[in-house]
Amino acid sequence: MARFKLDPEIAGLTGVFEAQTRVACKDCFRDEETVFYVVNAGELGRAIGKGGVHVKQLQDTLTKKIRIIEYNEVVEEFVRNVIAPLRVERVRLDDGAVIISDSSRKTKSLLIGRESKNLELLQRAVRRFFSVDVRVE
Repeated sequence: MARFKLDPEIAGLTGVFEAQTRVACKDCFRDEETVFYVVNAGELGRAIGKGGVHVKQLQDTLTKKIRIIEYNEVVEEFVRNVIAPLRVERVRLDDGAVIISDSSRKTKSLLIGRESKNLELLQRAVRRFFSVDVRVE
């Protein structure tokens, strides 16, 4: 697992999340407009809340988009959780890299994003827990 430092802002975001959802946060990181929370396996439903109530409350409180990701010890399943709700044909581990394969150009473009922003966020999320790269084919 990669080592990372918690800054006071991330610690505060984690505290707000745990207070409102009553679910332990495994990890938290953010970009300009979105805060990403990683929760333990089996806790995703409780973290989202009935009808998405916790996500809506957090978005109102933080005035940022919220994304909750369920952790999985199997890197391929974790990658599927990070890219959800997108569905891809294949996710496999090969030579220290997770390779995401799909025949649809639209799915590939959504995975990569404008100026590779989505791919960089995916890489960032995966590298926080696993020592692998992520590629889209």
